[in-house]
Amino acid sequence: MKNIQRIYLLLILGILASCGGDDPKPLTEEEKQIKMLAKTWNLSTASVDGLDVEEWFSGLQLSFTESKSFTVENAVPPIWIASGTFELEKSGSNYVIKRSDGVDLLITTLNETSVSINMSYVADDNARTAGITGSYTFIFSAD
Repeated sequence: MKNIQRIYLLLILGILASCGGDDPKPLTEEEKQIKMLAKTWNLSTASVDGLDVEEWFSGLQLSFTESKSFTVENAVPPIWIASGTFELEKSGSNYVIKRSDGVDLLITTLNETSVSINMSYVADDNARTAGITGSYTFIFSAD
């Protein structure tokens, strides 16, 4: 009888031990994207309307955080401002980074080692900046 009680006690203890806290809430798709985006990215290529303009953005480096802020080393305003916050919004099968300055960046590819970002920019009528109007494509690699 003592053995049965011990076995019963061990069974109850085993069941109680296996009942841990709640399972962690699974990440949403947006949270997964932000987690993957949250790192430092170095510019690999840059083009506007298909023309190579990488030299315009020499040394450009983006850093995103999971708390939805970003910084840009070697910023090139107004295309790349020095820092700000962002929201991530689903757009079809892609995501859009909606920067705090009102600029939208379409993520066309995002994985552990690279991110491709497209954006359109229309310059003011100022003759000095008129040449930067167009459709930009940036490809970054992870640091």
